Amino acid sequence: MVTEGARAILALVAYPESQVNHVSVNLSDYRDWLSAHGLSRNTIGQRVEFADARLRAWGTLDQPAHVIADWLADYYGWTRRTYTSHLRSLYAWAVEAGHVAASPVEHLRSTAQPSPRPRPLSSDELSRVIGTASGDLRAWLMLGFYAGLRCHELAKIRGEDINETSIHVNGKGGQAAILPTHPALWALAQQYPREGYWFPSTQARRLWVSESQIGNKVRAHFRALGIEGSSHRMRHSYCTSLSRAGVKPEVVMGLMRHKSLDTTMRYLAVDDDERRAAVRLLAA
Repeated sequence: MVTEGARAILALVAYPESQVNHVSVNLSDYRDWLSAHGLSRNTIGQRVEFADARLRAWGTLDQPAHVIADWLADYYGWTRRTYTSHLRSLYAWAVEAGHVAASPVEHLRSTAQPSPRPRPLSSDELSRVIGTASGDLRAWLMLGFYAGLRCHELAKIRGEDINETSIHVNGKGGQAAILPTHPALWALAQQYPREGYWFPSTQARRLWVSESQIGNKVRAHFRALGIEGSSHRMRHSYCTSLSRAGVKPEVVMGLMRHKSLDTTMRYLAVDDDERRAAVRLLAA
């Protein structure tokens, strides 16, 4: 018979000291807490995934404020704002659940909301980003540029979702949409199974790859090429390229699956050449 003391010793052997707190934290309880607060399924998934990643990296939620501030300093813009929000939520629950005595992010300065501005890649950047990628990384980039898919949307793509004419997308807020298939994506589809997830997870607890894994790999790829930003720049490029090809704004809005043209305009970049060409259209 294994005594309680022996179990404790075995636990310490199996998990380094920094991991013991991770083992004691049940993220299923955090998921239930988020659900009780009325958050969407997608937001709940993002926050639980974020919490799991922080626990794996830190080993414990019991972190001093300066450690968290130093970690956040590596991020900026919307990413920093999102991570700050995730941390506030995580520690609000952790305090209630008794995992920490007080929240280390309680006095963390709020991140100002970044002014929305279009950030499409240039033609040269697009060529380098896609041309130097391979495997799933290349597929993620192509789905972002040729269909405007967000990370969490492309992560769940299945063979059944795409045919030669249309792509079924499980979109933001659980909204389903049908998009036209670009020939480049249909060619890509021939490299993936016709049934099941294109990008299955390597972790037993989930069926498809996490959006944070996609985001991190795309960001690292960008950084290696000297390009700033995240995978969302592919969606900006999709929107801007459609507009520059002469597609009507209302059609672009529909393809972006936005509810208003104002939102779509945040993705549309206009350069000096376009401004000069517009002025030349005026009658003398």
